[in-house]
Amino acid sequence: MTPNKTLSEIFSKVNMSELPAMSDHVQELLRLLNRDESSAEEIAEVILKDASLTTKLLQVVNSAFYSRGGGSPISSISRAITALGLTTLKELALSLALFEDFLKAGIEKEEISKLLALCFFSASQAKILCKVKKINVQEEEVFICTLLHQLGKLIILVYLPELYRKTQELIDRGYSDEFSAKTVLDDLTFSTVGMEIARFWNFSEKIILSMGDNPPQPTSKFDSQLYLLNVAAFCNRLTWTICYGSGLDLGELLLHYGPIMGLSKKEAFGLANRSLDVAEKIPDTVIRFGLSKLKLREKISQKERACR
Repeated sequence: MTPNKTLSEIFSKVNMSELPAMSDHVQELLRLLNRDESSAEEIAEVILKDASLTTKLLQVVNSAFYSRGGGSPISSISRAITALGLTTLKELALSLALFEDFLKAGIEKEEISKLLALCFFSASQAKILCKVKKINVQEEEVFICTLLHQLGKLIILVYLPELYRKTQELIDRGYSDEFSAKTVLDDLTFSTVGMEIARFWNFSEKIILSMGDNPPQPTSKFDSQLYLLNVAAFCNRLTWTICYGSGLDLGELLLHYGPIMGLSKKEAFGLANRSLDVAEKIPDTVIRFGLSKLKLREKISQKERACR
């Protein structure tokens, strides 16, 4: 089988240490993430080496994403580990570290900010949806998996920006992410790129699987794994539909996922607005800048009016 040219180019950069996202603190976090015996003290020590990461992590932990209805703010990494659990804290810290490095490494700063903002917007939807509909998944886990669903698109944007621009041109003309990516990326999809890079970096299997666009439907309300994958796919797809899709796209989306989530069209718009409320409260200038450029509130209102 002939190797995919685009994927080979990405991996050649990884192997040659040309990916700036692999900074020292990201590499160290990856090593700890892949060691079951990593202690809370080791994790805290690595995180605290990076003041920006420490600040960002505590901001997100204290934001509405992780609010638990009262209690004093979390002011230390050790308390964050206690509140979230070691595995969740490691994966969240790694996600934030990667995103920060992506922004530093990429040329298209505004596009990266917008895509990162959409990742947080989708992740907030996932957490709210699972809480409201009492879906049998851990809220922190679904947040991280949904946050990283677009890893492949981020990789292409940061390291192959000229190819990303070509895919975005097709998306802006109304073509799907999958069709646009396959057309430009040598028959690759964004999810395939994300999965391959995530495997290379030894991410958890749940994160890798949650990057898929068409997961099998759960057959039982107790099937937390398949619900996790479906929520991640649905929330990212809802975000795409709000930004680039039509009323028909939304109808098709809800026809497939509505019965799984127990979600109506009215509830979907309510979920989008509520999630945007949460995302706008994140004390992070990059996310807020991206949201301001996207004009999501206006797009949600336009879609809602069109669907009446």
